[in-house]
Amino acid sequence: MSEIVTAILKHNDLPWQYAEYADNKVYTVDLETDMRKVWVNATIHTDIPRIRAGKLSAQFWACFVRCNSQYKDAVRQSLIQLDTIKKFVKRYPNTFEFVTTAQGILDAFSAGKVASLVGLEGGHSIDSSLSNLRMFYDLGVRYMTVTHSCNTPWADNWTVDKDKNPEHNGLTEFGKKVILEMNRLGMFIDLSHVSKKTMLDSLEVSRAPVMYKRKWRGCHDHIDHIKNLIGVDFVAIGADYDGVPTLPVGLEDVSTYPSLFAELVERGWTKEQLQKLAGKNLIRAFKKVEEI
Repeated sequence: MSEIVTAILKHNDLPWQYAEYADNKVYTVDLETDMRKVWVNATIHTDIPRIRAGKLSAQFWACFVRCNSQYKDAVRQSLIQLDTIKKFVKRYPNTFEFVTTAQGILDAFSAGKVASLVGLEGGHSIDSSLSNLRMFYDLGVRYMTVTHSCNTPWADNWTVDKDKNPEHNGLTEFGKKVILEMNRLGMFIDLSHVSKKTMLDSLEVSRAPVMYKRKWRGCHDHIDHIKNLIGVDFVAIGADYDGVPTLPVGLEDVSTYPSLFAELVERGWTKEQLQKLAGKNLIRAFKKVEEI
């Protein structure tokens, strides 16, 4: 079975907020201000002052479009979201650096910048095309969520377990080709929203580490549970900031990561264990994905 990286380095849906509240117009918004005062009709968890307060050093930005774009314009919408990410990263060169490799994360950290990576949040974004998958990789995408909250023509999502009505009984043969192509390219396989059978099929097929993200709810307990169950080497942090409507008291935005680590110190975590959680596990797994 493939090594599992539970959670991942700080997934964030700020690009979706640009789509919702600024029509993807990056240069009309000043991310160096308190965004809670800019998009007053939204609950915004991310801006540059709070990123710095949270001591954030690397970020997977989510490239997400709704499931209702499937069979229509999912690829076009996803490219717009990716363009938005690249624009706001480029607009703030003293804060962000676009990276696509494990070494790139380390280099950005050494330069005092936030390493900015991209994850494609839903297999519907490739429109059942390996060519599209390869193009997204060439544009910088380094993980793809196999499904979001809808089936693709090649994989079942998590809701089929609840409804007990699978469409494909996991991955189709084409779905297995998608997993193998992601392995060949060097992309993480994100199993956050898949059915149990899709997860098992993906683990069986994949030759590289995969990721499975959990939400913030009860995050301290989730982190401890995973550490106690399979070891500290297999846990990292995934928050889904700006992609969820509610958050725990004390962890309301990206500025609060130090509070999370302070709590783990109180629970007996060592400096070495916290370093693994903060990024070393992700770097190790990323290098393994690149080797494949």
